[in-house]
Amino acid sequence: MASNLTLCVDILFRQVNNFECLISRIIGSILIFVSIISIIFNIRFIYWSLYHRNLHTRHYSLILSMIFSSISETIVMTPSIFIQCLFCHRLCSSFYCQFEGFVSYLNGCVHMFTLMMISFIRYATVFETNTLNLFIGQHSYWTIIICWLFSLIFALPPLFNWNKYIPEGIGFHCGLNWFDRSFSSRIYFILAFTFIYFIPLILLLIINIYIYCKIRSLLYDAKVAQSNVLLNIFYQKHQTSSYSLSSKTKSTIKYKKHSFIRVPNSINRTTRLTIPRTTHMLEMDYLMRLNRLKADRRFALATIFLVSEYLLSWTPYAIVALFYLFNVKYISQQSIFMTVCAFTAKISMILNPIIYLATIKTNVFKSILFCGKCSCCYCRIKSNTLVA
Repeated sequence: MASNLTLCVDILFRQVNNFECLISRIIGSILIFVSIISIIFNIRFIYWSLYHRNLHTRHYSLILSMIFSSISETIVMTPSIFIQCLFCHRLCSSFYCQFEGFVSYLNGCVHMFTLMMISFIRYATVFETNTLNLFIGQHSYWTIIICWLFSLIFALPPLFNWNKYIPEGIGFHCGLNWFDRSFSSRIYFILAFTFIYFIPLILLLIINIYIYCKIRSLLYDAKVAQSNVLLNIFYQKHQTSSYSLSSKTKSTIKYKKHSFIRVPNSINRTTRLTIPRTTHMLEMDYLMRLNRLKADRRFALATIFLVSEYLLSWTPYAIVALFYLFNVKYISQQSIFMTVCAFTAKISMILNPIIYLATIKTNVFKSILFCGKCSCCYCRIKSNTLVA
């Protein structure tokens, strides 16, 4: 029995069986494939953004934060995990396990807080809260600093004996020691689950659902307003045509009776010129409002999709960790569950910038991914200028 156990970073692990080795190799292959695509895409986006500085929005700093987090996660985590999964052999290095666990946990917190900031920015844009808009517009990089500071607050304590980063699951990656029952670890777990998972989960769901419902309501009101405007315009046109017809009849009678030249009615002419102009202005104003609401709805749906994908990726890991905390024997004995859930969460962190750009900035995503010609307004104007 003792021969089946190996000591790795002061933790006893049993030898990896054939099924776990097969699953690990599949996961490692997926991880290296996703990491290569992510690295290429992130570098291309940084290169693209250097030539499109005039198109930087208030989200740009948060996108850069996600990209930096994704790159650091890929560089630190992917090589060692891929080698361990490929050869089904644990790399038992205490220093590297601490470093990998810290970087992975830090980036997970950064992504969670970044999604919260994106949702707050979307809320400020839709509801036009001037104070929040002004702060974000003038201090966009402070949002990144806040995200990273809060993440460091939760990622640093395990390095100072408030819990510890150890090999997790099968032992091919490192995370928190969920089996630690010390008083400091219990306090840390309560704070971590409260402020990193449950509170962000509730806030993200409430804010994004409220934004989407509000945009739907505004779109409905805009369509009702359009029908009312069209009815008013039709009524004004009908009244004007009736008035011009009656005045034309009166002037004809007066012309025949007094035999002098009829002067065109200036009021009718002004009215006839004003009505089309007013109609055009109202239609343009309505189209601008409608396009903005549709764009806000698209951004809201994209944000909801990104948040849902991230939460769905991290929720299984959080549930298995809770089972570990409450010492549910069947789950805690099946280490493959923790490994699969942890790798799913790590892959979602790596893919987050790609998913964000694919759902919100579709044209930019296509031009970067397929190395195509950029179709943004800046590049079209530049190409037309060069041709001319």
